[in-house]
Amino acid sequence: MKECEPEVGELRCDAYNDDPLRVARVWKEMPEVAAFEGAAMRLKAIADPVRVRILFALTKEHLCVCELSTLLGLSMPAVSHHLRLLAMSGLLGVKKEGKFACYYLKEGATEGVVGALISSLEDSKTEVSAR
Repeated sequence: MKECEPEVGELRCDAYNDDPLRVARVWKEMPEVAAFEGAAMRLKAIADPVRVRILFALTKEHLCVCELSTLLGLSMPAVSHHLRLLAMSGLLGVKKEGKFACYYLKEGATEGVVGALISSLEDSKTEVSAR
């Protein structure tokens, strides 16, 4: 259910009357509030260079905390913090392998904005190696 569901007839703009039902039409197309909150959470999760590096690395291989720590030159607690935020956003999954936890990108995680970001990083890597 949408937050504070108004009656469609109430959705009018009194200041601009060229098309008084424009707001109501847009309201009918709006996703639920939870969808916007999830999208914002995913954007916040990728709005950090370390987390983007983690996402990029996980497009190549499933990796554990100690491997990511070595790859990124960060402490394991710091990497764990970033992994937790990425997992909470729904982008990562974790699979226990013995005493280790192996992180991976969930199916569909590289679609949309994240996919475009990873593609642009791949492109920048290609440009640098071509020089």
